[in-house]
Amino acid sequence: MTALSPRRTFSGTALKTIACITMLVDHIGASCIEAGILTPGLDAGTLSQDTLSAYPLYWLDMVLRFTGRLAFPLFCFLLVEGFVHTHNVKGYLGRLVLFGLLSEIPFDLAFLRAPFYPGAQNVYWTLALGVLAMAGLKRFEKENGLPGWQGLVWAGGCAALALAVNTDYHAIGVLIICALYLTRADRKRQCLAGAVLFLFELTAPLAFVLVWFYNGQRGACSPLQKRPFTGSTRCTCWCWPSSPTCCCDAEKGTGLSKAGAPSFLRAKMEKAR
Repeated sequence: MTALSPRRTFSGTALKTIACITMLVDHIGASCIEAGILTPGLDAGTLSQDTLSAYPLYWLDMVLRFTGRLAFPLFCFLLVEGFVHTHNVKGYLGRLVLFGLLSEIPFDLAFLRAPFYPGAQNVYWTLALGVLAMAGLKRFEKENGLPGWQGLVWAGGCAALALAVNTDYHAIGVLIICALYLTRADRKRQCLAGAVLFLFELTAPLAFVLVWFYNGQRGACSPLQKRPFTGSTRCTCWCWPSSPTCCCDAEKGTGLSKAGAPSFLRAKMEKAR
């Protein structure tokens, strides 16, 4: 790791707090506005291409979603940091799998309007596969620090599995985690790699401005901050039933592009033509 400047003041806890807040903002937009109001409105014909851009909730959703694009890059970076510093990789992986299981039904209810939707999996599975991929890269690392071909094949298999089961961010999420892991010794290269790989999302590369100012310290963590994921999941589950237009058919899907900005609306508008 490159030497850290004293001016770098973001601790790991600070970055996690920012990530959780932006994730919550993103989930309010995705589950309450997109899946709860806009998508059902487009499906029912009460909203159209001509009127959507004049709808205030559309622009509010864009602000929430573009803000929320900071969350996943920060979680990827923190996942790498956690993997590098943990003394119990199995326990680290086990906690992600446990949260993945606990979050799957709330995820399906909030975003897909069904208690069980096998066609999409929540982001915890992406993170868990990222840890598995990093474990393979570490296991087969060469003496000079470069990844061995076995590790690359293992990481590619994890990415392929994420794509096959359609986890949030699927293969690209796992590959980005691997890229951040492989560039962890040089903060500048790590930030540049992350920003470039997240160019498919307009505001996501800005997360690496925050990563650049990470001071390498864990930071103090209050009991309230230890349960941010649960709070975000509860929030989205509480919010979606409050909308009177929550009538999206799970068999048809919501048309959401969870890994990007609200581009799902453009697809819906094309379909409505």
